[in-house]
Amino acid sequence: MKSCFTEARLDREILRLAVEDDAAGALLIFEGVVRNHSEGHTGVVALEYEVKLSMADKMVAAILEETQREIPFLKAVLQHRIGRVELREPTVIIAVSASHRDEAYRASRRIIDRIKHEAPIWKREIFADGHSEWSLGCTACGPGESVHSHT
Repeated sequence: MKSCFTEARLDREILRLAVEDDAAGALLIFEGVVRNHSEGHTGVVALEYEVKLSMADKMVAAILEETQREIPFLKAVLQHRIGRVELREPTVIIAVSASHRDEAYRASRRIIDRIKHEAPIWKREIFADGHSEWSLGCTACGPGESVHSHT
C-alpha cells in the first residue's frame, strides 16, 4: 500500500476522484486545517507532524477496513501531512463515498476519530512568539519511542 502520509500539499480533488462510484448517492470530504487558537501564547502559526510510518500506514489501512465492516460505505481514502503545515492549510483530508449520506458521515467521523486517537502521529503547535508545544493525543506509542517524519 502506498503511504497516505506526505510532506506535499494535500489535493482534495485527487481524493474525491479516488472515491467516485456509480452506486454512490453521497460523496463526503472532510478536511482538517490548521487553525489559530491561543492558550496563553500569541497564537498558532503552524503545526508540525511526525509519524512512525511503519506502524501508521498499517494502522490506517486496518482502520479503513474495520470501519467498512462496521459501516457500509463504498470507498474511502485519506491523506495526512507530515512536517510543517502552515495556518489554514489542510493537515488531513478524508474522502468517503456511500450509497446514502448517513453512512458517509458516520464513516468519515469514525475514521478521523480513530486516527486521531490510535495512529502514531504526533503534533507540535508552533506559536507566533516562537514557543512550541507537543500535543498529547497519540496513544499508539509510549513515551520515548522513536518517531520519524521522513521514514
